[in-house]
Amino acid sequence: MRLRDFDLLNEIGLTTYERKALITLMVQGVADAETICREGEVPTSKIYRAMEKLCDLGLVEIQPTRPKLYSALSSDEVVNRLIEVSQGKAERFATQALALKTTLAALPQEIPGRKTFVDLALGVESHVKRHLIYLTTARSRILSYLEHGDLTAIDEISAAGFPILRRVARNARERNIDHRMVFGFAYRTAPHLVAFLRTYRAQLEHVTGVRYSGELGHPFHVIDNEVVILSLDHPFIPEGRFASLLVRDKELAQKLADGFETLWTKAMHDLREISFQPARSDSSVPT
Repeated sequence: MRLRDFDLLNEIGLTTYERKALITLMVQGVADAETICREGEVPTSKIYRAMEKLCDLGLVEIQPTRPKLYSALSSDEVVNRLIEVSQGKAERFATQALALKTTLAALPQEIPGRKTFVDLALGVESHVKRHLIYLTTARSRILSYLEHGDLTAIDEISAAGFPILRRVARNARERNIDHRMVFGFAYRTAPHLVAFLRTYRAQLEHVTGVRYSGELGHPFHVIDNEVVILSLDHPFIPEGRFASLLVRDKELAQKLADGFETLWTKAMHDLREISFQPARSDSSVPT
């Protein structure tokens, strides 16, 4: 038998020698300390303390003879007792954890303030694979304001074989995510926006609302009211999107969510409201 086959015994706090002693006794049935030491390779200096602990846990029995003998229980009895011990430890831990919660809450805070996590991603690939990937794990809501740099980044990463929008859509459908989008555009970027909407129409079907607005210059996403992605573009950078910031901060997320709601109420419902759009109906553009 291999000792690692009995690693589950670690869960109730049995040491290596205690596990060896228990296994050896179950093989022997009845044995004295000398036999357990010899057959189980347990040092004589460890055997009596090990057997006392096993007896206290109810995993073995002592026969008060001279020399003292130890008797194994059946495998069913041992397993049932292990379950009882494990449940007892879990209940005690739960009770103690509640007390610990009160103690931790009472600790003085030298610098009270917001708990913020910030991560910087450089380049389009890092922006998508490190930050936009959070959109694929949203639990309830996504608010997205996108501009030309976002469309270019998604085009580039999709062409490289990373279908980020498809992954976002799959998660959104599975979890019934509320995902609203506002697309910011200028007249020079509007044709790209129309082409983008046509290309990714199937991957945007999960979106619960789409509107259109003039460019603000500050694209962002708010995920589950706690994670914010701030996209950074610059006209001197050929690819436009040179970095993004991921910020885990509920206060900032709430401010941007409020700003999104204001933008949402003012934004256009349909691209056909702008003069460059052909008058004919085109069902490939979402409204």
